[in-house]
Amino acid sequence: MSDDAKVALVTGAGRGIGHAVATALAHDGWDIAALGRSASSLAGTIDAVEDIGVRGIAIPADVRRPVDVIAAVDRIEDTFGPIHALVNNAGVQRLASALTVSEADWDDVLDTNLKGAFFCAQAVGRYMTERGSGSIVNVASAAGVIAVADRAAYGASKAGLAMVTKVLALEWAARGVRVNAIAPTFVDTELGRQTLDQPGMHDQVVGRIPMGRLATLDDLTAAVRFFLDVDASSFVTGQVLAIDGGLTLG
Repeated sequence: MSDDAKVALVTGAGRGIGHAVATALAHDGWDIAALGRSASSLAGTIDAVEDIGVRGIAIPADVRRPVDVIAAVDRIEDTFGPIHALVNNAGVQRLASALTVSEADWDDVLDTNLKGAFFCAQAVGRYMTERGSGSIVNVASAAGVIAVADRAAYGASKAGLAMVTKVLALEWAARGVRVNAIAPTFVDTELGRQTLDQPGMHDQVVGRIPMGRLATLDDLTAAVRFFLDVDASSFVTGQVLAIDGGLTLG
């Protein structure tokens, strides 16, 4: 590994936003540690980043289990090199009305989206704060800013993640670690299609967005790249950037 190698840990990296972020960062020269619940789910991402010409390593771990997260981060640091960036993307959604959401689904969403993201940041943050540098980008959501039906658990998890972003940024700013978040509206991914594929929902969603379209993966990866670019954003921390075409303005 060269002295100027950059390592990014991307959670939920096997598909959708995580896969797109991992490959975008690989094009920028980042080596990629891809974390997911199984090595097989990460195989396509690892193949893609290695084809680009950087190193990739698959890290099977469940972000709902802090002990697994700590072991994964320690393994990356010991065998792959210092983690310079973390993109907290792992997330799930369980659509249900507030009257029907189950305790199991509530716990799964909050444990993955909020608890998991926090303990990933904590595990990586211990190394980053000791070294005095690093950048974390959390993937929040417009659903954590405005109320969206059938997403009590999801909205709570993403609103909580936005506040965790600010608290970590405040605590770690003097130690050289920046923490920011993106808050996208609907994206045409497997997770987004849980809603968009319902009859009439695509047009209804787009109709509420002032700019008249969904967010794209390129929209999201551009924002992540901005936050990880020290030249562009070295004095930016604690920000939650809406990528929503104006959805949360009204």
